[in-house]
Amino acid sequence: MADEEKTVDPRVAAARAKAEAARQGRAETPEERERRLAELKKQAAAKKAATGRAAAGAPAPAAAPAAQAPLQGSGPGAPAWKAAPQTTVQITSTRIPPSEAAEAPAATPELSRRSFLRVGFWSGMGLAAAAGAVTFLRFFWPTKVTGFGSVVRVSPDRIPEPGGEPVRISEGKFWLVNLAPGEGGAGGFAQASETGGLLALYWKCPHLGCTVPWRGGFEFEGQRGWFRCPCHGSTYNKAGVRVYGPAPRPMDTMAITVNDDGSLSVDTGEITPGDADNPQRAVSL
Repeated sequence: MADEEKTVDPRVAAARAKAEAARQGRAETPEERERRLAELKKQAAAKKAATGRAAAGAPAPAAAPAAQAPLQGSGPGAPAWKAAPQTTVQITSTRIPPSEAAEAPAATPELSRRSFLRVGFWSGMGLAAAAGAVTFLRFFWPTKVTGFGSVVRVSPDRIPEPGGEPVRISEGKFWLVNLAPGEGGAGGFAQASETGGLLALYWKCPHLGCTVPWRGGFEFEGQRGWFRCPCHGSTYNKAGVRVYGPAPRPMDTMAITVNDDGSLSVDTGEITPGDADNPQRAVSL
């Protein structure tokens, strides 16, 4: 009981004394309260002093080595599931000889974000400039051009007979005409060809660019067979000479070269504006 009172907090002891006095049916007098509080303070001071002396004189407990202290339940007779596993960790260090360290390659510096963006930007600009240059060159200096704008070859079997109806060469956008001697005249508009020959007439109307068809059954001025524009009625004879309509001139002609095998090479990129001398431009086969 004495030990318990020494460890009791003074406020708790005061509460207990007050409660005991209340059970006995009397009130605690001021004198009793003062004596009780003084005694409690004295006990508390003595306890504090004893605790301080014990803490100052007692040596600190030594920590037991973790590796040598056996776990509870371990030992020769302990069950297998209680035996503490013993793990040995060996740490070794490797020292690179100075000669090998000198031969080791230097670390590659990391590419910064700014450098990466700069390289990517200029690379993209270079590729765009190269693509633009290639496009420009291919546009102004095309390669392997075929069809209209290039030289179109006409095989001998496609050449019309002298005086026959014109043949449409679609890949070159022209009509191939073979005039008979004395053909191609148009009254006061043009003089006929004395020797006859071949003409390549660009089928584009000089008026507004419509495609001019050959109308073999169309009769005009007592003659059958004319080139007649379906847009505004411009009319041309077999040599492409304009005889009627709003067209400003006769049909344009293309350069013709006769090959050794009897075929023709028509340069659709070399176009000469039509004129009254169209019949005289005929090339002999």
